[in-house]
Amino acid sequence: MIKRLLWLALLPMTAQAADDFARQWPLQLSQPDAGAYRVPLDASVYAAAHWRDLRDVRVIDADGKPVASAVYAAATPLSGPLRTVDLQWFALPVSAATADDDLSVVVQRDGQGKVVSIRSSVASVGAAGAADPVWLVDLGDEAGKLRALRVDWADAGATLDLGYRLEGSDDLRGWQVLDPQVRLVQLNNQGRELRNNVIKVETGLRYLRLVPLQRSGAPALRGLRGEMADLVDAGDWQWQELKADAGGNVKDGYFYSLKGRLPIQRLDVVMPANSAVSWSVFSRDADRPGADGSTPDWQLLTRGWNAWNLSEAGKQLQSAPLETTGTITDRQWRLLAEPGSVPSEAPLLRLGYRPGSVVFLAQGRAPYLLVVGSANVVDTQAALDPMLDALRARNGAHWQPAVATLGAGAVRAGEVAYQAAKAPRDWKNVLLWAVLVLGALAVAGFAFSLLRSSRVENKEP
Repeated sequence: MIKRLLWLALLPMTAQAADDFARQWPLQLSQPDAGAYRVPLDASVYAAAHWRDLRDVRVIDADGKPVASAVYAAATPLSGPLRTVDLQWFALPVSAATADDDLSVVVQRDGQGKVVSIRSSVASVGAAGAADPVWLVDLGDEAGKLRALRVDWADAGATLDLGYRLEGSDDLRGWQVLDPQVRLVQLNNQGRELRNNVIKVETGLRYLRLVPLQRSGAPALRGLRGEMADLVDAGDWQWQELKADAGGNVKDGYFYSLKGRLPIQRLDVVMPANSAVSWSVFSRDADRPGADGSTPDWQLLTRGWNAWNLSEAGKQLQSAPLETTGTITDRQWRLLAEPGSVPSEAPLLRLGYRPGSVVFLAQGRAPYLLVVGSANVVDTQAALDPMLDALRARNGAHWQPAVATLGAGAVRAGEVAYQAAKAPRDWKNVLLWAVLVLGALAVAGFAFSLLRSSRVENKEP
């Protein structure tokens, strides 16, 4: 008996793997021999996914084996052609960039933040013997589009090698260093010229300043020009329109439920004609419990968002959608009217997103399936980035793998796939304990047998 239990304990413990994915979609390949494919994701895929990062979105071959695949967020909008514009700039004394509370310089701005004048109580900037000035640039509405600064000197033949520190700010108070040392060079030798008057810049900050690293030596500045690139929207926005859940009101707000964790980046509301309301917007999700450990806390996304709808001469005019800060993947949403705003009814909430995609390699046998929805997948994705980067370097930055489209979705394992698997029982330990107990009982029985036989021998004459 003991030998049999030991043999069972040493057997490899195997279990039949369950089908862990809730739903599946057949994939239709646009090219039969492309090698790599990209599958745009639709709302049904997001609704079926269990994890925020879509780790449970996979591709398998005809034999059910996983192939190399990776999930990617929507590509950022492409940059349009560069255009050059003259920038608004001002000269400041260098003390304005070195003193934290320099009251000798007053910067005047209008209601939109545009710098209109600078007053200084120190010696005139650019006067004989004065230190090199700081150059302040206001990008205005062009903020976020700048790709390079081009410096135009008044003396195009001057010899110079100058250093500057490039800084950026959104409020003219707190400044962050964008480049600790920018070199501007202009040299001439026997008819040959070495010139570097372009500063590469990519920032979303509105105000820039160039702080000289030397006391003097810079010639007069004729102007600063900016090389701008407008973002070209790909136009692939998708929208989910939600009705308010029951139980919402003006006091507590209106509540909305989204199926799936879509990558939301735009908000809009549909309200009755000739209405205007300022909203606070909140979101939350049950997988992020709040301070009490159970009910999740509402996260404030924006306050004072003014949405309006106006009917004028038979035309409907309305406010533009609100751009969110980052991507929101929560499933619960709340609109709360600001004090003084009285909505006549619960509005429709429209949530806009740009769908991501799955890139996979055509390994194994076709046809392929996209499988989605599992609480038990391991967080692993194929390292496809180096290959894709190399292909884009060879074929152009806009290159994409061949397209594969989703067929009709179907249930695979269903709701059971969303249940976390129970930790497997360690049968080896159970059997080993059983062996130890049986062994102890055998020893005890053997001892009892010896004791009994000893008593019998002692009773014999």
